[in-house]
Amino acid sequence: MTTKIKQPKGMYVLAFTEIFERFSYYTLSFLLVLYASASVEKGGLGWSNAESLSLAGLYTLAAYTLPIIGSYCADSLIGRGKAVVIGGFIIILGHFLMLFSKVEIIFYIALFCVAAGTGFFKPCMPSLLGDLYKPNDTRRESGFSWYYFGINVGAMIAGISGGLLMQNFGFPVALASAGVGMIIGMIVFYFGRKHLVLEFTRRRRHDPKPPRKTMTKIQKKAAGCLALAFVFFAIWTTVYNIAVSGTLTLYIEKFTNKTVFNYDIPSPFFMSLESLTIITCTPIITYILARQARKNKYPHFFSQMSFAVILSAAGLFYFTYLSYIGQGVAEGTKPFQYYEIMLFIIILSLSETIISPVMMSTISVMAPQRYKSLFQSFYLATFGLTGLLAAKIGKDSLDTPFKTFLIVSIVIFTGGIVYFFMKSKMIKIAHEATKEQAKLQ
Repeated sequence: MTTKIKQPKGMYVLAFTEIFERFSYYTLSFLLVLYASASVEKGGLGWSNAESLSLAGLYTLAAYTLPIIGSYCADSLIGRGKAVVIGGFIIILGHFLMLFSKVEIIFYIALFCVAAGTGFFKPCMPSLLGDLYKPNDTRRESGFSWYYFGINVGAMIAGISGGLLMQNFGFPVALASAGVGMIIGMIVFYFGRKHLVLEFTRRRRHDPKPPRKTMTKIQKKAAGCLALAFVFFAIWTTVYNIAVSGTLTLYIEKFTNKTVFNYDIPSPFFMSLESLTIITCTPIITYILARQARKNKYPHFFSQMSFAVILSAAGLFYFTYLSYIGQGVAEGTKPFQYYEIMLFIIILSLSETIISPVMMSTISVMAPQRYKSLFQSFYLATFGLTGLLAAKIGKDSLDTPFKTFLIVSIVIFTGGIVYFFMKSKMIKIAHEATKEQAKLQ
């Protein structure tokens, strides 16, 4: 087992690049529902709350399912390096088109550009990171945690800058601003490429095809465990999307008293709290994991995922309680206090700190080598599909919040309990697959 502590330089290149890609995505994600639902007089599009949530759900679906196409192009046609570059520049184009988003057709084109660019860019980054480690390298999960740290630095910046620019310059400028950050990210990627295991080209048409190896029995079992892990991961991403894909933003804007010292806190600031929690907790978690690794007591990634799912269920039960005490209030009343919403965000963020980097790391170990980017795109597609589900839950909750969130909480908690009792068998298969993969390399 590899017991190095120092991370490869390529990890820092990818994490820093990812800061600006996620700054791009979350600027749009945090502001989209607010922009669509704000009145025309306030600089918005004047859509209803339900229509705005539907738009956010469809955008999330596109941004997280188009990577299936992008990853195929990266793995089979153009290479991961070129896919990252192409995706980055399409995202930049989409953000600058947001300056003209008052024209409806340009608004839709801009949304499509950002989603399509994400489709090329996003699935390649975790695959490039996974290529920096050997299968039994104990630095892998810490490396993915630091990479996820970069993601949340970008998300935190997006919440703060998006909220300030929205207040002072309006929605189009705030939405376009992330394009500048994306330019910086592409510069970092280009000059740091020497530290990556990178292909800018793939097999030419007349090159001989490499022989395809049939999957062993253990590899097939590992793929089955990975597919099952995706099911339980989808349970967690449903809760996550309720928070970040518009529903929670709408509850904060419409139903939360967020005035502190006579200052009305912009709603996107609350979403930055999620990232701030993750940024704060990541060094602590990676330190604890490193100590456990030195004692040969490192918790398996399936155990970490199981804990995160149950923790997210606990957070949603708490939010269900808030919806219960907010029932029957007069229209225009704001029953929630800012600190009550903050507690829910912190609980969810703790679960996210654990599960998301672990899921990416799990894929980099257990997915077939030639399809790692594709499996990373399935990871992203899980966010997209459950984002559409979360939008439906959000719309239903506008009429019956307590009933809706109680049903969802029970389903999430039940899934977490089932996962808890299944994980020992999954861990055994994962260990066998990792040993076999290490022998083949």
